[in-house]
Amino acid sequence: MKNMKRVYLSIPIIANRNLEIAKIIAEIIENEGYEIISKWVLEEDLKINTSPKDILKRDIESVLKSDMLIAEVSNPSHGVGMEVAIAFLSGKKIILIKNKNSKISYMLQGIPDKEIIEYTSKEDIKEKLSEKLKILKK
Repeated sequence: MKNMKRVYLSIPIIANRNLEIAKIIAEIIENEGYEIISKWVLEEDLKINTSPKDILKRDIESVLKSDMLIAEVSNPSHGVGMEVAIAFLSGKKIILIKNKNSKISYMLQGIPDKEIIEYTSKEDIKEKLSEKLKILKK
């Protein structure tokens, strides 16, 4: 697919990591024909052999190369917040996914033109994110 959109998937890594939800989101993204350019976030065993400086550089460059950022924001994460800010400041499409019972910062809520998908179940994520990604492909 020539015009496959590149998605930067942003999830908490150090604390509040929910790999099960991340994998569900990733599967939906790929099933809808998008390419995830941050596949390292899906690794089972995060052996961090890279310096924090190199991780920062890699993540910034990857956000900038993406067409869209999709972030799971149910739990606070400094890294996810930074990645969302970089995407916002560089004019990327932003989709925020959150558990309906979680609260997110006013700064995230204030981002213009972002989409917020609230979920109560895994099926909810699948249905709502698939629908949103289908619409964005048009």
